[in-house]
Amino acid sequence: MASLALPALIVGCAQEKTASTGEQAQEYLDLVMSTKYPEFHPDQWGIYIIEDTPGTGAAWTKDLKYSSLRSTLRSLDGTILSSTEADIAQQLDENDYKPYNYYGPRYQSTAEGSGYAGLEYLLEGMKMGGSRTAVVPAWLLTTSRFKTKEEYIAACTSSVHMIYEITLVDQCQDILAQEIEDLRAYVTAKYGEGQKSCKYKSDQKEGTFYFISDTLSFKPEDKRADDATLKLKYIGRRLDGQAFDTNDQAAAMEEGLFVSERSYESSSIHFSSNYSSISMDGSSSLVEGFKAGLYKMHWAGQKATVIFVSDLGYGSSGSGDRIPPYAPLIFELELLK
Repeated sequence: MASLALPALIVGCAQEKTASTGEQAQEYLDLVMSTKYPEFHPDQWGIYIIEDTPGTGAAWTKDLKYSSLRSTLRSLDGTILSSTEADIAQQLDENDYKPYNYYGPRYQSTAEGSGYAGLEYLLEGMKMGGSRTAVVPAWLLTTSRFKTKEEYIAACTSSVHMIYEITLVDQCQDILAQEIEDLRAYVTAKYGEGQKSCKYKSDQKEGTFYFISDTLSFKPEDKRADDATLKLKYIGRRLDGQAFDTNDQAAAMEEGLFVSERSYESSSIHFSSNYSSISMDGSSSLVEGFKAGLYKMHWAGQKATVIFVSDLGYGSSGSGDRIPPYAPLIFELELLK
């Protein structure tokens, strides 16, 4: 199959000549492809499509800013650089592979200024469920947009060509609206139709934050002081239910997160009359949704679950291998007596 053979591209030639400009990058790529794969020809932008499996869903459109993709990226010599697929990630580094890391489709922007031109052009003509493998040239690995291939090459200062293997899963225009819908569906399935989102600040958008707790069993006169300091146990989860962090040793072992070098102790929470000033173990550098959940907890012994959109979490960047971009989060919280 062509995509399997592609990684064996003329290594010796790469050692003899290192491209440093757009023109040299084009010259090298043309040499490699014409020598080893003369049956493949570039499109108007210089992309070589190696495999194309048509999808059966709606057609991709550049009018929708965000695309949900499964993807594997390789260098031109076939080295795996990253992958959203668990089996391929395991090949990439078996020692670093962890089953609790996130594997699966990820939303990313394909718009000018944030997404690569090469990815946008590669998606053109695809339908949902379709897959493509292609060589994307160095001059298209830019977030700028030009009208011609020649303009891209003139602006290119890189010699790095990439092999993209992508599967188109979905598209949306408003990522926040998509997350709000995902939260609503999750909360309805978990807690029933009657569960409503709530606010912890006046300008908060409806449906972005849920706080679920039994407060009827606590007496108003037993509420904590505004500046109280209490101990906390927590478990953080993605919306798929997979835990990504906890300070509870029993939970860490049960969830497969246990690390012997870590000290599992309840965290010290110093409260405040303002949610943004709440700190944990002396640090106020906490995601907003986590702080807001703590802000709404008033009694020692109280347990609560907070669920919120990525804007209140790790946003478009995600966090490490465990939290992908645009990931809503769940925290199970318990204030200790």
